[in-house]
Amino acid sequence: MARKGDFAMEEWEVLRTTPYLTALAVAVAGGSGIFGSLKEAIAPAGAIIEAAKGDNGLLRDICQQEEMKAAQQSLKDMVKGKNIDTLRRQVRETALAKTRTSLEILHAKGAKDDAEAFRKFVTVIADRVAKAAKEGGFLGFGGERVSENEKTLLADLSSVVGTVGS
Repeated sequence: MARKGDFAMEEWEVLRTTPYLTALAVAVAGGSGIFGSLKEAIAPAGAIIEAAKGDNGLLRDICQQEEMKAAQQSLKDMVKGKNIDTLRRQVRETALAKTRTSLEILHAKGAKDDAEAFRKFVTVIADRVAKAAKEGGFLGFGGERVSENEKTLLADLSSVVGTVGS
């Protein structure tokens, strides 16, 4: 089982940031409004807590408080000064690319169990964010559970996690 110390600093930054970047990509893909955005912001918490208490050392390292803070700072730097359309496109493309890179790093380091655990972790986070709030409604009424943009992103993410190292 791989741990933080098994990776170069650049590799670790990719691994550490990818789950949170994926959550952000799904959140900005839809139009949830303020209440929906709040629900989407807390949606990954359960998966993070489960991983932090789980058996996989790599995921426990990723979910440590200082690592989460570092990932959040990286995301803040990325989104600073962007309009919403640019942000949606950039975050989506970067999340998919970093997911692919993360899995390639894990396969190259020979951590097959870690790659599978990471794959599931990222997928669960994305799914929970997508299902956290209805899109296109008003104050939680109407709308759809998962928007077309979110469905497309989830399908693309599924394609990435299903093809790397398989």
